[in-house]
Amino acid sequence: MKKHIVLTLIIISIVLFSNNMFKEAYQYTYKVAKYYNVSEERAKLIAYTVSEEYERFPQVPYQIFVSLIVSESGFKNLYGDSGHAVGYCQLHKSAVDYVSIFFPEIKTLAQKIPHDELIKFPQLQIRISYRYLYLIMKNITNFNVIEALNFWNNSPNYYFRVFDTLTFIDKIAKN
Repeated sequence: MKKHIVLTLIIISIVLFSNNMFKEAYQYTYKVAKYYNVSEERAKLIAYTVSEEYERFPQVPYQIFVSLIVSESGFKNLYGDSGHAVGYCQLHKSAVDYVSIFFPEIKTLAQKIPHDELIKFPQLQIRISYRYLYLIMKNITNFNVIEALNFWNNSPNYYFRVFDTLTFIDKIAKN
């Protein structure tokens, strides 16, 4: 009987913690997106997607990821790097290909959508980007966030930009 009570309490704690993780990530992302004049519908979609990815990959702090979006595009869904980078996180095809190796569901979708058409699929962009950052951390930098951010942008000091952005947006998200 005691085992069942303890097990039940553990399960309830996990569910509550998980729900709280989702809620915090959602609210943070949503507030920052709205600050950058993202439409209501799009802000909710992005916040929901970031929250889902954070629940799945909690090793990637959602605050860092949202800072990455702001650093890369200012929360604008656009083309960059002479048309080679797409969307909120400025995804390159090589990043999509790398993520596709580890996530068959992404591979299936990516095979059907030309890279430059990813601009039309913001939810997919966010999923790929979050997983790309996770894979960089896991497979390349041994969960070193600074090295992962530098790898993301192929720049030895890119993390400064992301951390400066984080300092700014953290105030927005917590108001």
